[in-house]
Formats: sequence, C-alpha cells, structure tokens
Amino acid sequence: MSAVLLATAAACSDSDDGTTADPLSGTWRITQIQVSQQQLVQIAPSNENILITFESGGTFNGQTSVNQFSGRYELNGTTLTMLEFTTTEVADTQFATAFYNAIAEAQVPDQTFAQFGFSFDNQDLIMVFGNSGSMTLEPQ
Repeated sequence: MSAVLLATAAACSDSDDGTTADPLSGTWRITQIQVSQQQLVQIAPSNENILITFESGGTFNGQTSVNQFSGRYELNGTTLTMLEFTTTEVADTQFATAFYNAIAEAQVPDQTFAQFGFSFDNQDLIMVFGNSGSMTLEPQ
C-alpha cells in the first residue's frame, strides 16, 4: 500500500562549472523531530535510523525501521517542496510515526505537496514546517 504526498524545499547555489549545485544532495539521518505545538522534542533512539537521500536530479528515497519511501522534490531558495511522497505503510516505531506526522503537517492546505523551510547549523540540516515544527538531520 502506498500514499502520495507532495512538498517543497529550496536553496540552490551556483557551482564553478555554471550548473546549479543542490545543497541537500546526499544522505541524511534524522536525529530529532518536533511536531508543531508540541513541547516534546523526539530524539532518535540510538538503535534507530531514519535515512533520506536527496539526489541532484530532484528525487529522494529513504527508509525507516520497517518502511521505505521515495518521491520528487524541488528547491527554490531556502524552500524544499516535496512534490511527491510515496511510502509503504506497515506499522512503524514511535519515532518513525513522528516523521510521518511531520511530513503530513508540512502539507500545504488544499494542496498535494509539502513545503519546508531549511537552513544549516554547522553541518546539520534544519527543516522547519507548520506552525513551529522542525526536524534536524545530520549528514552521513
């Protein structure tokens, strides 16, 4: 079973060869999630990895402990838009459920895509969404 959801992200820079570099390109591990309006920040358990790989061609894929997901994305400045988000749907861990809740919360009302603002704190990727939600990802 799969579900489709869309989202946006942005922040591109020009490289020396004249092409646009994708600052998100590579594999990232989600280390913490805070869903909007909640005081509790969920920290990734030491034995659990949620990984997401952003490809320079505008696709991404990843995995939780039991599910896999993939889709397409766009970058525009410091906005990431997930245009498609497809996942398997097997009961997952509490941390993975927080991840899927964050994706759902980032969905733009009355639209089929999700949008995140993003920035970097040292090497970590910070993705913000909704009213006050955020995810922190570390490079792998």
